[in-house]
Amino acid sequence: MAGNSIAVKASSGSNRLHCSLFFLAAGIGIGAWASSLPLLTAGVGLDKGQLGLVLLCFAFGAIVLMIAIGRYIDRVISSRILSLCGSLLFGASFLVIPLIDSPIALGAVVFVTGAAFGTLDVSMNTEASRAERETGRHMMSSFHALFSIGNLAGAFLVGQLIGHGGNLQVCLGAAGLLVMLLALSARMMARKAAHAVPGLSSEALPTRNASLDAAQRPLILLLGAIAFLALLAEGGMMDWTAIYMIDILGASDSHGAYAFAFFAAAMAGGRLVGDAVTRRVGHVALIRTGGLLCALSVAILLFADSVVLCLAALVLCGLGVANMVPAVFARAGNVGADAAGRAISIVTTMGYSGLLLGPALLGFLAQATSLVVSFGLITLAFLVIAAVTIRLDVRLKQHAAC
Repeated sequence: MAGNSIAVKASSGSNRLHCSLFFLAAGIGIGAWASSLPLLTAGVGLDKGQLGLVLLCFAFGAIVLMIAIGRYIDRVISSRILSLCGSLLFGASFLVIPLIDSPIALGAVVFVTGAAFGTLDVSMNTEASRAERETGRHMMSSFHALFSIGNLAGAFLVGQLIGHGGNLQVCLGAAGLLVMLLALSARMMARKAAHAVPGLSSEALPTRNASLDAAQRPLILLLGAIAFLALLAEGGMMDWTAIYMIDILGASDSHGAYAFAFFAAAMAGGRLVGDAVTRRVGHVALIRTGGLLCALSVAILLFADSVVLCLAALVLCGLGVANMVPAVFARAGNVGADAAGRAISIVTTMGYSGLLLGPALLGFLAQATSLVVSFGLITLAFLVIAAVTIRLDVRLKQHAAC
């Protein structure tokens, strides 16, 4: 019995560390990629339209793999192997991108980069969901907090390298090597833990017959719809808040930059305490409260004429939105059970579709009307999320009773 207890504790610690390193690696990669875009634009000589197409290639690659990988992750390939492969390819592509001087070739490589990130995203969230189910503990928010911290670390790394004269090859090369190093470290630590404790396997064996049944699919689609709205609103807030404060409120450029920093920092902080809050209130209540809190904060943003009040509202919004997506992913994994990979693949694809479409949709709406109307749509999205959780709560209780 004592040996079994040690094995379970070792397995729990190994899984958590394994997931943590992959979330951190993914966050660093995305933060470095976003921060290196000005260097990429100048180096290859891209105009805004060409840069938009390159970013679309990344998004398209991610979405294609997110859709496809869920069919195999539960039946053919373990999430751990896919996390390793996705992160290694993600990091390696950073070493190749600076060597390309053709927009067409760049688009092809960036497509592969996005596909690698899509693979990593689904597999690491599947592994995180598995760790939660095995331990009975809420951990998803802390994993996503590491992703947010990784974003900031990746951006800081690139900023420091540029400040010391680093070019695109140095910036992306350093980030790519760091991503691969973290991935290999996760793999080695998992193997070491498996050899240290007899009976502890370093691999999660896929379930051959894992698939979603008729009772699970509607719930997964409902969770996917929440993820779509949450990431649509989150993406809109991240991309348009600074412009809103400058154009509508007449704030300075520095205050516009602070707007994003306040929102992102609040999200990271909210995720650090998200697991503790989830243990008290549960996933559904957390999503509902987050939706209402965000709707209130955006409403304050719309009616406030003080920069200080707007920054406070952004902190409130960042705290509210921080744990909505982690809670949706965690609940999707619980509902999917043995088919967690397939469930998370569907929810991730729907969610990231909102993240990609949101900023563009809000931009088109702002062009046709005004940014105030666009932010009104964000408020509506958050209110719809809160309303949908009522139906979600009923369906989850019915599913649990069956």
